[in-house]
Amino acid sequence: MLGKDAHSHVGKEVEELCLIIRSTGEVGEDGHVSVTFGQLFETYVTISNKVVGILLRARKHGLVHFEGEMLWQGKDDDVIITLLE
Repeated sequence: MLGKDAHSHVGKEVEELCLIIRSTGEVGEDGHVSVTFGQLFETYVTISNKVVGILLRARKHGLVHFEGEMLWQGKDDDVIITLLE
């Protein structure tokens, strides 16, 4: 997979998720765009009810970072999700 665009093997849903993070998040001092899980869930739930699974896939491919193994609506609304690309 070397040299290939990261999105080509990750999937359309993950690509859309990254676009939503980029458009709704804020750029931090490190230059990365971040959004809370609560904000992302509110935005993304109208598009897909699979947001957590897509987030986990995006993290597996090194596109986003967040603390914890799993995210739960309500409990994890303040968890910061950072776009790494």
